[in-house]
Amino acid sequence: MLETSPATSIEFVHDLETLTGRECAEARGVLMELRQQWILRNVWAPFYTLGAASYIDAAADYSKYAGFAAQFNPVLHQHFGWLHQRVCEVLSRELGEPVKLAEGLAHPGFHIYLSSKLFEKPIASIHCDSQYLLHEWKDPEADFTRPISFTLPIALPVHGGGLNVWNLAYHELSAAGENANAALLNSRQRTYHPYRAGFMAMHSGHVMHQAAPGRDVQPDDERITLQGHGIFSRGAWRLYW
Repeated sequence: MLETSPATSIEFVHDLETLTGRECAEARGVLMELRQQWILRNVWAPFYTLGAASYIDAAADYSKYAGFAAQFNPVLHQHFGWLHQRVCEVLSRELGEPVKLAEGLAHPGFHIYLSSKLFEKPIASIHCDSQYLLHEWKDPEADFTRPISFTLPIALPVHGGGLNVWNLAYHELSAAGENANAALLNSRQRTYHPYRAGFMAMHSGHVMHQAAPGRDVQPDDERITLQGHGIFSRGAWRLYW
């Protein structure tokens, strides 16, 4: 079972075997066939998504998020419905509770990073996941105290990829502001958690984390992951992105 109370950082990341190597290759192949539907997310680097992402779209303009969700949910369901079902099954076994896709929100979608030396730099933000605050939940008793987040790699660079995790929880962040929180972060231990293709890395979104920079990025490297979050609501975990 996932532990979400304060603990050492590595205890917050659980690797759950989800896909075989062949299934990863099949998912990647379908994703490449859908390249015309990728959304370019950075004008300086080859970073794309397939699907709506709360932290980008809902944070900027909720109507844009809703539009992208309406556009891409059918695409994701048609081509990756089996993958969503597998993720729900694996998470349900781990959590011991039902897991479903959240109604009215974007389905879990893909981060797609193609090769760029820019990805060797620590450009990803250090953050906790609180995307649920961007949405209106129909359930007044939705539990925001124990969210989950997950990353399921289907293709990784030759030198790997992973997650930096700090032993610092959301509830510890100071109201004093950015400088105080930066000092607090610097006082805590950082752990690197390597990803494995086909293994879903599940963690509490309430722990400070960062997509780790790449190492010696090669010309044909790809970092492709299925991304999602979950909130417990109305007797089940509801997954969204």
